Amino acid sequence: MDNNQQYSSFIVKYRDGSRKRVSADTAQDALKQRLGVQQRSKRSVGAAQAAAVAHQRRMGGGADVIRTDKALDRPEAEILMQRIADDPDVEYVQPNFMMSAFATPNDPRYAEQWHYSNPVSGARVPAAWDRSTGQGVVVAVIDSGYLDNNDLQPNLLPGYDMISSTRPFSNLQCILGGLNPGCGGSDDGDGRDADAFDASGIAHGTHVAGTVAAVTNNQIGVAGVAYNAKVVPVRVLGNQGNGGSDDIIDGMLWSAGIAVPGVPANANPAEVINLSLGGRRPCSPAEQDAIDDITATGTLVVVAAGNSNLDVSEFAPANCNGVIAVAANDQGGRRAFYSNYGAGIHITAPGGETWSCRASVGEFLPLATPPNSTNCAPTRQHPAQGVLSTVGNNAFDFMSGTSMAAPHVAGVVALMQAVAPVPKTTSQVKDILRRTAHPIAAANCPGGCGPGIIDAAEAVREASN
Repeated sequence: MDNNQQYSSFIVKYRDGSRKRVSADTAQDALKQRLGVQQRSKRSVGAAQAAAVAHQRRMGGGADVIRTDKALDRPEAEILMQRIADDPDVEYVQPNFMMSAFATPNDPRYAEQWHYSNPVSGARVPAAWDRSTGQGVVVAVIDSGYLDNNDLQPNLLPGYDMISSTRPFSNLQCILGGLNPGCGGSDDGDGRDADAFDASGIAHGTHVAGTVAAVTNNQIGVAGVAYNAKVVPVRVLGNQGNGGSDDIIDGMLWSAGIAVPGVPANANPAEVINLSLGGRRPCSPAEQDAIDDITATGTLVVVAAGNSNLDVSEFAPANCNGVIAVAANDQGGRRAFYSNYGAGIHITAPGGETWSCRASVGEFLPLATPPNSTNCAPTRQHPAQGVLSTVGNNAFDFMSGTSMAAPHVAGVVALMQAVAPVPKTTSQVKDILRRTAHPIAAANCPGGCGPGIIDAAEAVREASN
């Protein structure tokens, strides 16, 4: 938890077999009674004692979302959570964390997609297409939803808008998070529904989805890694590219075909889930529960490592067990200056850099050097060194970030699963990616980039055996 943040929404999970786990109404009544009794027994009437708590809904997986009528600082939130956790029927209680897209956005076509074919820094995708194009595989993109693009639309399946609130975070919470008021809001004036359109106009999810499965050989725009796979867009990031972990977790569960209360079943359960989002904190119990449930169904979860040039162990959900955590490399084949790193990285993929130092200093940013630092000024913009993919209004654009690296991996995993005689497990996919990656020299990736840059052709060949 962050000392500089405020909290007004929490996730509570009751133990299997307890009456509160069976009935959401029972859980709500017990929570009100417990907090009411405790409040009356305290002489102090701080915010944690005075805050009214309301049950919002039950999540997929059986946890409950509750909300206070006022924002609490960290000590107050910890007091409230401890009171809830004192109930022996409670398995865990945690904040409903804010999460953000992992991208650094920065204009049009296949020849410009160096990130597929560059022999040093690309994912070596074209050679994989001789064996697989992802036919029959469904990939869920848990992100900002989709915008209209003729080069993506034919490969989209019906998705869902999981954003449950028009204003999930208070103005103060948004400001403390470095955002403007309204962050995370749905921007479409309603709650959850079957329309996954990106009402916030972020384009992040559309860009990610295009890397996975933009239509290819149609004389329009760009190519997707697994261009015969299908994408289920799940909208969980709203205003300013932010969302609550409750909506994100429910989006993950729904994508894998796991029931979510109040939401129709997903007719197209995903074999691969892409998460180009996260936040700096430990993996939460609710996230780990969801990932455990999802991977138990056979679905694989690919996660962006984050853009803070820090150890990935500090960033969720990339630090959760059972995921495939993805770092980003630049066009020079080195770790991108922003990419997280560490022993928890399972593979690296092209994320690009849309800016660098001036030419006299170097084409690529020195590692750990922000683009406007004294070691790298003035900056030089070169958007074409980012990742090119689909955005709204039938356009195409370059973006950079581990958000852009992850869908390369999700696409390659789709290629692998399409030709595997039996679908591969997470551990089997990790092993193949490790054995087939082309290495990055330690000097080009201090801190660790896993086994190196993904090699789609070799990974698909191995998976087909």
